[in-house]
Amino acid sequence: LTCLLWQAASASGVESWRQYKYDSRHSGNVPDRRLTTPLELLGAVPMTDAIFTSPVVSDNRIYVVDGSGVAVCIDAQTLRPLWKYETPGGRANCNNVSSPLIAGDYLHFGTMTGAYYVLDAANGALVKEIHCGDPIFSTPVANDQRVYFATLGSRIYCLEPDGKICWTWDFVKEVLGFEG
Repeated sequence: LTCLLWQAASASGVESWRQYKYDSRHSGNVPDRRLTTPLELLGAVPMTDAIFTSPVVSDNRIYVVDGSGVAVCIDAQTLRPLWKYETPGGRANCNNVSSPLIAGDYLHFGTMTGAYYVLDAANGALVKEIHCGDPIFSTPVANDQRVYFATLGSRIYCLEPDGKICWTWDFVKEVLGFEG
């Protein structure tokens, strides 16, 4: 399987898009940017599985997470992989849909196994693994100081960019009063 990289014919340089749809609202609203067609294929990078998420771009690097929870950092100029991190989880680690996020010097993403990962964006080293207990379908969002994500079990996490947990909120326990 392959990550295909496209570029508008008149685009110059690589712009940073640190999270899904550009901003923490996931609005995709960027009226000051223009996309000129036709698009041109820049290259293809081999991956271990299909890609169901959107990549993010920061500091001339492209970060992609595939369906098996493998994160890859690609040099945007040479299109060569710089590092790869394979999350554990076996057969349960499939169909990952949590797009990655760059927060400061860290790459964030969740997996279907219920684990959330914070990697050093420069070298792919594991900084923090958070076992949430429920699959993570959501894409994390960030502001200048915090990262937020939700689990399928309605638990919200607030983290510092390095993965330190600031707080969690559990809808099922706190609103529905279910402790089971």
